Amino acid sequence: EAGTDVFAMDTASSGSTIPEFDSGFPVGFGLVKEVNGTQNWFASPRLTSGKYVRTDASNAETNLSMMAHDSNLGWGQGGFSTNYQSWMWKRHAGFDVVTYRGVGPRIAHIEHNLNKVPEMMWVKGRNLTASWQVYHNGVNGGTNPENYFLELNQNYGEDTGGRWNNTAPTATHFTLGSQDQVNGAASNNYDYIAMLFASVEGISKVGYYDGQASDLTIEFGFQPRFLMVKRVDAAGDWNIYDTTRGLVSGADQELRLN
Repeated sequence: EAGTDVFAMDTASSGSTIPEFDSGFPVGFGLVKEVNGTQNWFASPRLTSGKYVRTDASNAETNLSMMAHDSNLGWGQGGFSTNYQSWMWKRHAGFDVVTYRGVGPRIAHIEHNLNKVPEMMWVKGRNLTASWQVYHNGVNGGTNPENYFLELNQNYGEDTGGRWNNTAPTATHFTLGSQDQVNGAASNNYDYIAMLFASVEGISKVGYYDGQASDLTIEFGFQPRFLMVKRVDAAGDWNIYDTTRGLVSGADQELRLN
């Protein structure tokens, strides 16, 4: 009923008990970073509790007990200083997490639980070195976005390459080509994780716009607490803004997922 039901931000308690980061709900996916330093980004879904992948690298999944999800009110366990902040999503109508194993060279059809068409997807190979592959319904100006992809750990613009088998996602599943980045050969036993995002009126918004050389107002239908912007027709960073660190005119505190 409110954005706070499914998305939260918190700074670390610097304690030894779970949860390190408070959300008020079971965290389906947590991002964490030292916000005033150059430490890496750590991404930890509940489905792979005790492990993390980095959004700013192509590294395979790493075990780390601090990435614990043994709580229904937050996540994380000890070791984080108060300089760390977490961004936390609950699985709901606007967000889902799916794990799967590659079946290449066959095309993969992966079921999800959004019950609506995902508008953005992040896919990462868990046990292989491979860049994050991103689907967004706004690439190529919103025309045939399923023919294009972005990379979360890079600042590259949109590119073609059959990651989504040139097939648009549906309200029940998404389709993958046979590239190692999204659906490697079955004989390699490659495991993957996917984060899916969709718009929910008054709660979340995935969209796109054309920039201009002057102030531009973008309507969300609600006051956002978290904003991510990426230029797609040319190189551009994955820029993150939020109200915990400051989201006011002239004083936005920017971080970059890549």
